[in-house]
Amino acid sequence: DEAALNDARNRLAEHRTHVTAIAGDVTDASVRRRWIDAERELGGLHVLVNNASELGGMGPLMTFDVQRFGRVFPVNAGAPIALIQLAVPLLAARRGLIVNITSDAALGAYAGWGPYGASKAALELLTRTLAVELIDQGVSAVLVDPGDMRTRMHQEAFPGEDISDRPLPDVTAPFWRWLLDQDREAVRAQRFIAQQQDAPWHQPAHR
Repeated sequence: DEAALNDARNRLAEHRTHVTAIAGDVTDASVRRRWIDAERELGGLHVLVNNASELGGMGPLMTFDVQRFGRVFPVNAGAPIALIQLAVPLLAARRGLIVNITSDAALGAYAGWGPYGASKAALELLTRTLAVELIDQGVSAVLVDPGDMRTRMHQEAFPGEDISDRPLPDVTAPFWRWLLDQDREAVRAQRFIAQQQDAPWHQPAHR
């Protein structure tokens, strides 16, 4: 949503922060290159957050159009890895952090959420693997489950329902302040729950 992105840029610019806003589809290789080129022009990269996600349609697996896997997995698992491949040289220069946004649907068998949950489960394993593979480059990777929030995507998961009881994304602000202040090595490969109001936010790994 280019309009929403530009609105966020303008609000951030009010704090005398230089912000470059580039709208595009995360599965488009040319867009990914533009993002990384912009980071390079800004002077480097400390944190990369992969937040783009595709629901893929809600409903039982028995009626799921399997061709939609060709959209769900590229957005939720493939594109983040492709972007990380481009970003790692910049992140390594700053001993940076990769944050991949996940969901509790990656851990539980929720009826109707199968394709989305499967793609997020794939992202979780990929993230833990990256965390091991990037040790020598000084780049850390973590998973963050933001929880149910009052967002457009969550409304799409519950069409026609009132989701006003869900909190706004602002509820996660204490967590983000905490995470970005942590030593990168101390948080490597961990999974966090962002909606808790106080630490510890870390969720023990499932094996």
